[in-house]
Order: sequence, then C-alpha cells, then structure tokens
Amino acid sequence: MAVRKLLVVILTALLVGSVVPFALASGSENSTTGTNEVPQEKVVAQKLIDNLKRLAEVTEAKVPENMTNSTYLTLAEEHYNKALSEFQAGNYNASMVDALMAMHYYRLVLSEIRAPMKGTSTVEAQFRAQVERTRAYLRYAERLINVAGEKGLNVTEARELYNETLEAFKLVMEDVRSGNMTKAREDYEVALQKKAELDSALKELRLQMLHQNAEQVVERFLAKGERAIQLANRTLSENPNPELNETYTAFLELYTSVKTLADEGKWDEALNLIIEKRDVVKEFQMTLARGKSMARCHFKWDGNFEKLKELRERIVRDGGELMKLKREGVDVSKAEVQLRNAMNEYKLGIRLLRTGQPEKAKEHFEAAVTLLKEVEAFINAHS
Repeated sequence: MAVRKLLVVILTALLVGSVVPFALASGSENSTTGTNEVPQEKVVAQKLIDNLKRLAEVTEAKVPENMTNSTYLTLAEEHYNKALSEFQAGNYNASMVDALMAMHYYRLVLSEIRAPMKGTSTVEAQFRAQVERTRAYLRYAERLINVAGEKGLNVTEARELYNETLEAFKLVMEDVRSGNMTKAREDYEVALQKKAELDSALKELRLQMLHQNAEQVVERFLAKGERAIQLANRTLSENPNPELNETYTAFLELYTSVKTLADEGKWDEALNLIIEKRDVVKEFQMTLARGKSMARCHFKWDGNFEKLKELRERIVRDGGELMKLKREGVDVSKAEVQLRNAMNEYKLGIRLLRTGQPEKAKEHFEAAVTLLKEVEAFINAHS
C-alpha cells in the first residue's frame, strides 16, 4: 500500500510537469479482455514504458558524439533497462518507479546538452554575439563584391575569400551547437584569419572603386569639408577649444591642398591625398563632434518643450546612424549601450518633470547630452 501511495505522489509530480498525459492517473483506462480485468498497475506501467521509449529516442538523437562521460546518461540507461526487465517479469510497481527515474535522468541529459558545462552558456553567448556581428559584416562584404563586379572589377579572389570566411564561421557555430567549445575556439581563430584576408581584399576593391569615381569622391569631400569648416568656426567662436583649434588648422591645410588639386583637374592626386591624410580627417571629425557637444552640454531647460523635442530627435537620429554603420559591418555595441543609457536618462528626466521636479530632471537631461556626445563622436569617426 505504501508503494502505491508513493507511485501516486510521483505520478502527480510527473503529470504537473506535462510529461505523462493526465489520463494515466485518471483511472479511466482500466482495460478489460473479456471478463478478465487487466491490473491497473500494468496499464500505467505500459504507458510509462511507451513514453520512456519515445523520450529515450529523442534524447539519443540529440546526444553529441563527444558526450561520453555523462553520469546522467549512464543512470538514465540503467533505469531504462531495469524498467523494461521488471515490466517483462510482471513487477509493474518497480517498473513504474524505474521508468520515472529514467525519464528524470533523460531530462537532465537534455539540460546538459543545452548547457554542456558550467559557464559555457556565457561563452556560447559571446560566440553567438560575435558571429552575429560577423554576419552583418559578411552581408556588407557580399554587397560590396557584387557592386564591384558590376563595375567591371576583378572580384574572383574577394569572392573566394568571402565564401571561405562564410564557411569558417558556419563551422564555429556548428561546434558551439554541439557543445565542443574547445574546437569552437580553434576554428574561431581560423575564421578570424580568413576574415582578415577578406578585409585586405575588400580594402583593395574599395580603393579601386574610389579611383573609378575619383572626381565625385573629391567633390563630395570638398562639399562636406566646407560645411565642417563653417561649423568649426561657429563652435570655436562660441566655445574656444585648443584641441579643436589644432585639428581644425590641420584639416584646413588639407582641404586647401585638395581644393587646389581639384581646381587643376588632378582628381586621382587629390583622392590619394585624402586617403593619405585620413587620420587628419578622422581627428578633426572627432574633436568637432566633441566641441559641438560641449557647447550643448549644459542643458538649459526653461520650460521650452521644443528643446526636449530636439533632444529626443537627436537620440532617434543617432540611433539611425548607428544602424547604418552596423549594416556596414562596424562594431557599434559600445555606442549602442551609450545610446540606450542616453534614452533612459531622457525618459527619467521626463518622468521627473511630470512629478514637478524640474531641477532633478535637468540633471538627467544633461547626462543624456553627455552620453550623446560620445555616441556622435563615434558616428563621425566611422562615417
């Protein structure tokens, strides 16, 4: 009688876990053959054995080849074999207990497969995040190769490297899914090497495409450069900044040289000069962005909700710019975190305004502006 009570408890727990259909414990399946009633224990034991067989098949199909030392798998198989032997011997109560134990251990095996070892979930998440960023980069690489091919450039080497890099990263994810993190790390190093080779090939394609359109590229540089110079002049007049002044002087010298070459129709030479001095352009863009942000850093909210609207639009605009960079394969993860924090500061400021705390709200708006300063410096540096 004690065994039967134990079975009821175990079966109830199992039913709550949705492993065995409710009908098993309902008492509605007392099968009969002619006038001879089949023992209820045999009916329940048979149902458990059927479910156990299905669970064992599912588990065995998912067990990776390298999973040879799982204690849970060993215990599951032991209880599975005992349950079958006991059922065949007519010992249905013992068979039910061992079937339930086997199911328990098979579920633990499935949990092991999902997280093969302590800490692996974090490592796997890191791999997945990196591979996801690489997917965006590969989409950009594929578009670039296709465009270069349409423009008549030789893309054979680049396309081969693209395919090799794609396959290399697929192999890494297969390793991760199988739980073989040692092999995943080894294959990841190979994949990174392939990506580096692809980077070089893409860089060469970009240079060739730039020179195909040297005149348009130089003219665009001059147009943007002129606007940047005007903005720098305004920023410096409002907020003198030695760092901005230094990079501004270097950029102005470059701009003047490029414009002179462009006026003479020397488009390739002008383009080469821009490429050679790209660090000058980058430094100027970054310090200009910081200078603009510093000029706006002290957020003066005086009841004018237009300023709040402008701040919100700035957050949205920066989000759109980051999305563009992400599609081009740029790692924007740090800037995305800063932008999310800026949005959170903005939202908190709004809540404080609604509760009649404008001074506290102002602090959070200023924090949002400071964070946006970093985001916009990043965007300018990679645009």
